[in-house]
Amino acid sequence: MIDVSFESNIREWTAGMVAFERQQLPFATAKALTDVARLDVKPEIERRIEVVFEKPIEFTKRGVAYRPANKSVLASKVFIMDAQERYLKIEEHGGVRTPLKRALVIPAAQKVNSYGNLPRGTVQRLLARKDTFSGRVNGKGGIWQRTRKGLKLLIAWADQASYSPRFGFHETARSVAELHFPRRFDAAFSQALASAR
Repeated sequence: MIDVSFESNIREWTAGMVAFERQQLPFATAKALTDVARLDVKPEIERRIEVVFEKPIEFTKRGVAYRPANKSVLASKVFIMDAQERYLKIEEHGGVRTPLKRALVIPAAQKVNSYGNLPRGTVQRLLARKDTFSGRVNGKGGIWQRTRKGLKLLIAWADQASYSPRFGFHETARSVAELHFPRRFDAAFSQALASAR
């Protein structure tokens, strides 16, 4: 799972409070936690996606979501939705990716689109040409082109690909929450007191 929850230990805020002020704590805490998730952490994770992944597709950026806190459950949550998590979790934790089908497609001598991917239909287009074939040459699988100078690898087939952790979702989320919660709580508590009077 790529998610992080924010809970508040409000004991440090309650010292010296009168009963009237204590009554406003659940509302203020829930609002502060929700504001941190919605206004601070979620946007920062979206910015991090822009920085870490070169030209990420809109679908990836739309994958960041949050769950608000309430007076009964004093915890908010920022998470990556299931569809995006399927491919982002390896960017967060690292590891080895194996193909869902027969092989991973690795561009060799092919142009990629602005997102770093092969344009749709590239494999089929290449295999339809008379000067190409799919197979292994010297142990390396892929789509090869016959040229006057010999064989040229256009697309490589890979059994797996290794990834190092680079997303930094959890680290970013926690540091942003810790930075902004005191300010958000002060504002929410002041608002709660003002509206209750």
